[in-house]
Amino acid sequence: MLHREGEDPVIIIEGQIGVGKTTIGEIVHKRFGLELYRELGNPQTLRLLDQFYADKARWAFTLQIHFLNERFRMIKEIFRRGGGVLDRSIFGDRIFAEMLHADGSMTDEEFGTYCTLLDNMLEHAQDPRLLIYLDCTVETALDRIRIRSRGLEPGIPRDYLENLNNRYLKWYDQYRLSPKIFVNTEEFHVDHPDELEPVIARIGAAIESSAP
Repeated sequence: MLHREGEDPVIIIEGQIGVGKTTIGEIVHKRFGLELYRELGNPQTLRLLDQFYADKARWAFTLQIHFLNERFRMIKEIFRRGGGVLDRSIFGDRIFAEMLHADGSMTDEEFGTYCTLLDNMLEHAQDPRLLIYLDCTVETALDRIRIRSRGLEPGIPRDYLENLNNRYLKWYDQYRLSPKIFVNTEEFHVDHPDELEPVIARIGAAIESSAP
């Protein structure tokens, strides 16, 4: 267990839909004693996601504001409680809103309101200690989404995931808020614990080296 009193390690996990963020987050939680804050832990989030996938233009702004509110609540709680792991975070949230604005699902006014709110929140959000970025091909993401079959998620178009992947990689390259590690999840099976040991060792070493 690497979490020591007073260190407040706050770790964020980011990456493509279906890449394995929750799976890795649960392992980090168990191995290093850090509480996991799940992106989809709120039942209302799952209901809104299904509504969004059924009618993107109608629910895009509502969903993004909901996610923003949830992520801000979690980042406040994680620092108040002295550390933990965030399965997606407020720091990468703008990617999704930019995509929805670009394809016309969010109006200029909605996107402007979202960005103003996000910027106000980020002024009060302490930087994380480590970013774990998980990567996979779009084909692998589609396979994993089909296998877990969560609500209307299997209907996500391939071009949406390709766009998301490109924007996320650009965001990772520009990320400067903390140390970061890049994990290619094509090199192992996320559901086979024995294959994850080298990855978990890398994460543990990154947590240690990022300590203040």
